[in-house]
Amino acid sequence: MSARTSPPAGRLEQRAADVEATVGRISARLNDIPVTEMVLLRLMVMLGREISALLEQVLRPHDLNQSDFRSLMILFSQPDGVAHPSELCTSVAQSPANMTRVADSLNQRGLITRVASEEDRRRTILRITPAGEALVRALLPQTAAYTKALFEPIPAAARKQLLGQLQALLAQLDHSALPAAASEPP
Repeated sequence: MSARTSPPAGRLEQRAADVEATVGRISARLNDIPVTEMVLLRLMVMLGREISALLEQVLRPHDLNQSDFRSLMILFSQPDGVAHPSELCTSVAQSPANMTRVADSLNQRGLITRVASEEDRRRTILRITPAGEALVRALLPQTAAYTKALFEPIPAAARKQLLGQLQALLAQLDHSALPAAASEPP
C-alpha cells in the first residue's frame, strides 16, 4: 500500500460513499437538486437504522424490542412509575393498537401492571413493576456505555452543536409539510 492509498473503508463508510456517489450521479442528470441535503438525509436514515439494529441486538436476549424498552424507560422515568397508554403512544411513537400489544406483552411478563383508573374506568394506568425496574437498571448501563462510546470521538462542543442542529431540523419538520407536488405521484 502506498503512502497515498487509504485503508479500505468500513461497511458503513462504503455505504455512505455509495450514497454520495448516487446523489452525485442524480445531480449530473437533474439540475437544481439539493445534493448536500439529500446526502445528509440519506445518511441520517442510514444511521438511524444501524443504531436501531445495534440496540435490538442488546435487547433481543432480554426478549425486548425498542418499543418495549422505550415504554419501560418512560415508566421508569416517572417519579411514580405510572403513565397512561395514550401518553406512551406519543413518546414511543406507536399507534394505540400497537401500544396495547406492547402493554399486554410487558404485563404478561410481569414488567408492568395494567389497572383501570379509579377516576375514569375507561382509562388504563400502566405502572412499572420491581421486575421492570430491575431490567431497566440492568440494561441502562449497557445502552449508556454504547452511546457514550459512539459519541466519544466527537468533541463535547461539537456534540452540543449537533444536538442544536438536530433540534432545529426537528422543529422545521414539525412546522412544515412537504410541498403538494412532492407528495403526489408523478
